[in-house]
Amino acid sequence: MSRMKDSLIGNAGYGESHTKPLKLAFIGGAVNSAVGRVHQVAVSMDERFELVAGVFSRDAQQNLLTAKKYNISVDRAYSDVEQLLGKEKGNVDAVVIMTPQDQHLPHILQCVEAGVPIICEKALVPDVDSAIRIQDKLGEQSGYLAVTYNYTGYPMIREMRQMIQSGKLGKIQQILLEMPQEGFGKVTNEKQPIVPQKWRLYDDYIPTVSLDLGIHLHMMGLFLTGKKACEVTSLSRTYGNFNEVIDNVSSLVKFEDDVTGHVWYGKTAMGYRNGLKARIFGSNGSLEWIQEKPEYLFYADNKGNRYIIDRGSPDVEVATQERYQRFKVGHPAGFIEAFSNYYYDVANDLENYLAGKKVKNEYVFGVEESIDGLNFLKAISRSTRSGKWEKVS
Repeated sequence: MSRMKDSLIGNAGYGESHTKPLKLAFIGGAVNSAVGRVHQVAVSMDERFELVAGVFSRDAQQNLLTAKKYNISVDRAYSDVEQLLGKEKGNVDAVVIMTPQDQHLPHILQCVEAGVPIICEKALVPDVDSAIRIQDKLGEQSGYLAVTYNYTGYPMIREMRQMIQSGKLGKIQQILLEMPQEGFGKVTNEKQPIVPQKWRLYDDYIPTVSLDLGIHLHMMGLFLTGKKACEVTSLSRTYGNFNEVIDNVSSLVKFEDDVTGHVWYGKTAMGYRNGLKARIFGSNGSLEWIQEKPEYLFYADNKGNRYIIDRGSPDVEVATQERYQRFKVGHPAGFIEAFSNYYYDVANDLENYLAGKKVKNEYVFGVEESIDGLNFLKAISRSTRSGKWEKVS
C-alpha cells in the first residue's frame, strides 16, 4: 500500500470479532454491469462490509433499479460522484470504484481530495503516468487505496504461494502464465459477432485486452513467486471479430534471478471460457493451478511422484484455515468466494488504516503493484512495435 514502506504483516483471524461492518458506497456496479453483482455479493458474504449508497449508473433508471435490488434507500442513489461525496463523506468508510478503467482517474482523485478511502477494480488506470499521479496524490493526502486482484483470493493459490515461499520447489526456474478466453471470436447461431461493451473495443498504447487480462497474470506471477519481470519480447495479434483492437498477446519474459517465463492471454481461444492457469517450475518440483478446477493443486517432485492437493490434504498450511472453510472440503468454493476472501483482507487492512496503524496485510495490493504491472504491460506494447526485447522500466 502507498502509505506503508516498512510495516509489518497483519492479518486478523476469521474468528476474531469485529464491532460493526464497514460502510461502503459504489461508483459503478449497476445490476446490468459486468462486475456489480459480483462485488455486491462478495462484500456482503462475511459481513465485514455494508453497502449503503452509490452512483451505480449514469442511466437514472438503472441507478434507481440497482439501489432497490441492492436493498439501498433510493435517497442514497446519487446522480454523480460530486453529489455522492458531498452527501456521504463521513458516513462511509470507503468507496468502491467499478467504472471502466479509462474513467478511474478523475473518480480516484476526487475521493482522495475528499479524504475517502478507495477500493478500485483493476486495472487501476490505463497508463503509468496516471498511476504515478495517483501515487503522488495519495502521498500528499496520506490516503488509502486498495486494488482488487480477486484471483489471489483463492485458497489453493494462497497455498501454492506458501509452498513456493517455503522452498518446496527449490530454486524457481520457469513461470508460465496464461489466460485464454473466447469472447471476441464467438458468434451467435445466426453467425453474428457477440458484441461486448463499447469500452472494450478501444485500444490506447496499452491495449484493453492487456488491461483486462494481462494485469491479472502480472499480479499472479508476482504474488506466487515475488519475482519481477525485467525484459519481454512480445507478439500481439487481432484474430477475432473486431479489427479495431488487439485480442491475442504472447510474451517471453525474463524475470529476476535468471528465471524465464511465458505469458499468454487473449479473447479468441475457442473452447476456453476462462482458461486461467499458473504453472511454476523449480529445481525440486513443479506446481500447477487451473482456475476452472480451483480446489486442486497439482504438485510433482523431482523423484517422479505426482500429487493432487486440496483443502483436506494433511500437509496443507494455508487453505485449511477456518476462514476458507465456509463449507467442508469436497464442496467446491469458487470465484465469488475468492473475491470475498480478498475483501475480507481489505477489511482488515482498512480497519488498521482507519485506526492509524501501519500494519501491512500481505494479501492486499495498491498503487505500487499497479505501477509495476502497467510498466510490464507497457514493455509488452513497446516490444510488439519494435520486434525486440524491451526492458520493463
